[in-house]
Amino acid sequence: MRKDWILISIIGLILVIGLGLIGYLKLSKKEVAANPLESSQNQEVAGEQASSIDYFADDAKVMYFYSDFCHWCQEEKKVLEELGKEGYKVKSMDVGEKPEFGQQYNISGTPTFVAENGERLVGFQTIGQLKPWLEQHK
Repeated sequence: MRKDWILISIIGLILVIGLGLIGYLKLSKKEVAANPLESSQNQEVAGEQASSIDYFADDAKVMYFYSDFCHWCQEEKKVLEELGKEGYKVKSMDVGEKPEFGQQYNISGTPTFVAENGERLVGFQTIGQLKPWLEQHK
């Protein structure tokens, strides 16, 4: 009788694990949207319209790749605000809103700065690190 209970327990455990694995595989195949919010003409950065941000300019020589969902991009925003007061501008490249930007420019993480000549700064940059680099790529 004891052998029967052991056999039944093993079969039950196999069934539970199998069903759990099937459920996990089905969930992992679902497509996840990079940004669940609808796209708009004016991009938003941390709740502000890009058109009202004084450090973004479409004609800037340096592209700034970021996502509103990135913690370090939010920290970088403070640095860019300070540098924007001094006239430094970057081109807005929101990979959260438009993932194709990341693919097109081979961006593996945010924040990332890319100059016209292809030079890159990857990761969070302090004012002391970013200002001379932006000056060099005006």
